[in-house]
Amino acid sequence: MPLAALCTALMVILLTSCTPGRSARPMTLEHFENFCQVFPTPNSCDSTTICGDFANVLSSPAPGLDDCLARCRRTKNHLQPSNIINNCGATLSRASDLCAQFCRQNYGQ
Repeated sequence: MPLAALCTALMVILLTSCTPGRSARPMTLEHFENFCQVFPTPNSCDSTTICGDFANVLSSPAPGLDDCLARCRRTKNHLQPSNIINNCGATLSRASDLCAQFCRQNYGQ
């Protein structure tokens, strides 16, 4: 009987440790910056400026998820015209997606 109880306890621990959201921590601004920055290669976009603009938006707390996501959209819309023509569209999309991910992890949903 003690072996069965031990096995049951271990199973409960294993299942709860794998439950999404229990141990996952929200993305930090530092994580955002590290995920956003890409090593430049020939003919690639320099992500420093784009990621920096999004990081600036995320550096001040938002009242909630909707406001945070709106900040990400406004930043993308502001940067889009100049970055589509200079081979930075993919970098801008990546930064925008990471911005939304940051918002969802830090403000719910």
